Amino acid sequence: MDIIKLTLDNGEEKEYIKGITLKEILDKEQENISDVVLAKYNGKIINNDFIFEKKGYLSLYNIDTNIGNKAYERGLIYLFEICIQEVMGNDTKIIVKHSIDRGIFCQINKEVKSEDITSIKKIMKQKVKKNSPFIKIETTKSEAIQYFKSIGREDKIKTLFYNTDNLVTLYKLEDSYNYFIGEMPLSTGVLKYFDLTIIKGKGIVLRFPSVYDNTKIIKYTHHDNYFNSLEEYTSWGQNLNINNIGDLNDFLTKNNAKDLIQLSEIMQDYKLLNIAEEIVLNKDFYKIILLSGPSSSGKTTTAMKLSLYLRSLGLNPTHLSIDDYFHEREETPMGEDGKPDYESLKAVDTKLFDNQINKILKGTKVTVPTFNFITGKKEYKRKIELKENDILIIEGLHALNENILTSIPKKNKYKIYVSPLTYLNIDNDNRISMTDLRLLRRIVRDNRTRGYSPTVTINNWDKVREGEEKYVFPYQDNANIIFNSSLAYELGTLRIYAEPLLYTIKENESEYETAQRLLELLKCSLPVSSEYIPKTSIIREFIGESYFE
Repeated sequence: MDIIKLTLDNGEEKEYIKGITLKEILDKEQENISDVVLAKYNGKIINNDFIFEKKGYLSLYNIDTNIGNKAYERGLIYLFEICIQEVMGNDTKIIVKHSIDRGIFCQINKEVKSEDITSIKKIMKQKVKKNSPFIKIETTKSEAIQYFKSIGREDKIKTLFYNTDNLVTLYKLEDSYNYFIGEMPLSTGVLKYFDLTIIKGKGIVLRFPSVYDNTKIIKYTHHDNYFNSLEEYTSWGQNLNINNIGDLNDFLTKNNAKDLIQLSEIMQDYKLLNIAEEIVLNKDFYKIILLSGPSSSGKTTTAMKLSLYLRSLGLNPTHLSIDDYFHEREETPMGEDGKPDYESLKAVDTKLFDNQINKILKGTKVTVPTFNFITGKKEYKRKIELKENDILIIEGLHALNENILTSIPKKNKYKIYVSPLTYLNIDNDNRISMTDLRLLRRIVRDNRTRGYSPTVTINNWDKVREGEEKYVFPYQDNANIIFNSSLAYELGTLRIYAEPLLYTIKENESEYETAQRLLELLKCSLPVSSEYIPKTSIIREFIGESYFE
């Protein structure tokens, strides 16, 4: 009896009989390794029927891993779409729109009733028990286009038309074929954790655990400002007949990219001007503008542009960053991993911050700190004194946290949540992850301003995301308004800058999988030159040549 050794990602070696299948390994190890969504052998994706003939490296991904979670999402969407059409009819149109509170919002072209939800969930659970495989099929692009023409999927035809590959991957589930960007789970059997929530008159939120939830389904909380901001930009796209990346590419081929850039910038500047006008109209109440949002949202440029608008309307803004109030580096608290936790509110000298802001608002001249990130210490050189028509703009990760500036009445604080809430999806089944969009921005900026390789940025991203989950997203509802910092054309511009960087990541590096996913996303959009992008644009914060640098 021949024995082979397989090495797991944690370095552990396991011995198995030669000829064993992946399914047999998973059944054998289910007490130690549960809910495996995706598997790789020597870096290649394998299915349940794969036979192991020789030693190698076996990687197993469950829903708590980034790779596994994204595959889980794609598989769950595919399963959901099949089931909803079984319940509500094949003429039911589903558009996968965007992430929203631990789930994905799916727009439905019919009224959805509570009994529909009950029936859909029942069929989904039946298909999970059936444990049907997601079958991967390689075909030519032209054959795939012909298939989608036969079933009237114009969105898929456009997606594939602009795909430069001659061969494409389709997936088969039961009697259905579809095109998804990225890998699918091993089978429907792993898709055990989900729930559905109706948003009346709009559609359904398909909910499932994130990598932070330990397979738990978190109770849905509807964020009105967040949702309405996305709906507003969706309406704007519909006015231009740009509903997805295929439509965007059509626009770019038929029009000048300059037109799209200017339309996008005008829309965004109009929203920021409205915010400035609201602040000026209530200047007797608002003494502080607090601005926050997740990493790479364009907070700095937004704050600077807002300052210009306020100045044009008669106010004199003074800018402060909460980052300048970091504790000295040796006083930084440690996280659970034993490393300094710069994301925590405890990393900020809140006592000094609150004390100085209160003094400034009373008209006292205060010497404020500037944090030296090289020495890890605060330096006191800048003096601030607010006079008539002066207003304070404070930007930072924790700016919306109710645990700062507690002595200042709520009516005197105007809070802005900034995030790139992209309304575009690739097609009706493939969404653009807002997190991926921010990561692309950060990769480009980190390389340009800090000389970081994309490997370093991707490697640090999980830590950044953990901080956002704890210290940013829970406070978004404290904002008076949400400012959408995404631009319709930006994926095409980021492609020019990010694509060469991502190609430097080699197959043997742990960041390779993320790099490949981002490359697949980038190639969906035609390139958009930065030639006509204004110097005041938010995207300039990342690609360079910003007016505010």
